[in-house]
Amino acid sequence: MTTPSRTPHRTRKRTLAALAVLATLGILAWWWSSNASTPTSAARADGGSIIEEYESADRVQSRPFKARLLSGKTIDTDSLRGEVTVYNVWGSWCVPCATEAPDLVEVAHQYGDAVTFMGINVRDNEAAARAFERDYEIPYDSVIAQDSSTATLSFGGALTTSAVPTTLVVDRRGRVAARVIGPATAATLRSLLEAVLRETDDVP
Repeated sequence: MTTPSRTPHRTRKRTLAALAVLATLGILAWWWSSNASTPTSAARADGGSIIEEYESADRVQSRPFKARLLSGKTIDTDSLRGEVTVYNVWGSWCVPCATEAPDLVEVAHQYGDAVTFMGINVRDNEAAARAFERDYEIPYDSVIAQDSSTATLSFGGALTTSAVPTTLVVDRRGRVAARVIGPATAATLRSLLEAVLRETDDVP
């Protein structure tokens, strides 16, 4: 009696699971190696992700950047001064990015005009990136992969194209208030945003 061969569906599921584990391990390794050079934070683990929140005095000040977007438009982030902003580094090839996409969409819809969301697409081609956005009905625009380095460098080491996905919450003064390394859940993101939205610092 011959042993039935594995179905393509089961093989694909195991492959995706293995890729997700490898991605998580890579993210954690990057965090441990880079943590010494970043400001002190209140860090905690949530599954395969690391969540960091920064006190006001320890926040990295971002620099405005200009970049092209997947929609064909361009962005000058100096125009976002005074707004709470979420930046998410992602790629269509990234299994954890697909895992977190519905959560990001949920929170982006929930907060509407109160919070600006922006993706930073990395190591991708534009056709695949746009297909990902359509499949998951992403309601916000993303920086194209060719301009991703310009975008990530503006955050003073808080972002890198090697740790995907990573999500930043940036306060009204353009400072990094929180970071999620690994897939972000809707509950985590809501908690981080509520803390920053409650702040009343005047924008200089």
